[in-house]
Order: sequence, then structure tokens, then C-alpha cells
Amino acid sequence: MWLARIFGRVKNYDSNIVSRLKQDKRKKICQGCSYYSPHFKALFKTISNVPQCKKCNCAILEKVIWENEKCPKNKW
Repeated sequence: MWLARIFGRVKNYDSNIVSRLKQDKRKKICQGCSYYSPHFKALFKTISNVPQCKKCNCAILEKVIWENEKCPKNKW
């Protein structure tokens, strides 16, 4: 997911990274959501073990680390 990492850094260049505790809390909320998918799908490729939000199509592990990111369903 190197592309997601680069895009995330560019998109959130003015944001801080949240604590590990907050990241874990956000991930747990995502895992209980109906939009959670354990596999990332982009175009015709599926990447196993990279969770994705089906509401916003973001890679969850990349989204939960940034302070200025929000859940599209306002769960965090």
C-alpha cells in the first residue's frame, strides 16, 4: 500500500499522527461496522489483510492514524 501511504502523507501534510491507543480504538470501531471489509479492493485487484472502509473506500490502517481524518459515518 505504498501509494496509499504517499497519498495519505500528501493529503494530511498538516495533520498530526494520533496516539497508538486512539488508533486501536478507531480500528476496533471500524471492525464492528457494516462497511468494514478485511480486504482492500481497487479496480480489478484485491489485497488481502488490508482492511478497507466500503463507505469511503479508504484503507482503514492509513485513515485511522491521522488526527484530521474522520469516519464517514461519524463513528469517530
